[in-house]
Amino acid sequence: MGDEWKIDLKIPDIGTMITLLATAICSVILSAAEIAYTMMWITSAYERNGKDFFIDLLNAKALTWTAEYIVVAGSLLLISSLFFLLSMTLSLYGLNTLAKKEDKKVHTTITFTLFAIGMVLLFMALISAIILRYL
Repeated sequence: MGDEWKIDLKIPDIGTMITLLATAICSVILSAAEIAYTMMWITSAYERNGKDFFIDLLNAKALTWTAEYIVVAGSLLLISSLFFLLSMTLSLYGLNTLAKKEDKKVHTTITFTLFAIGMVLLFMALISAIILRYL
């Protein structure tokens, strides 16, 4: 008798879908920008220093200032972009799960944790770039 007024419309969670889509779009934009920026650093350092620059990157004992800058800040940026790409992948997987109207639980906590780790690494990369450049 208690279920006669119950209506099941089978509508997906619109709020979660919008949030996951925004997270996926932001993650892919940030990740692509970080990769392009790191490659721009490497290319401009190569153009300025010539072939010796790549030897400086490989030789851990004699890093020049530019090579140290590229290794520290560039590595943090590339690791951050990997976390953003993982966040984007999980967001798109969650969107697919919601779109199929399955009763599976979407793990937004994992997605947003990966996004937050990517943002922290991006902040650390920018701070390290400022420290290496001006101090």
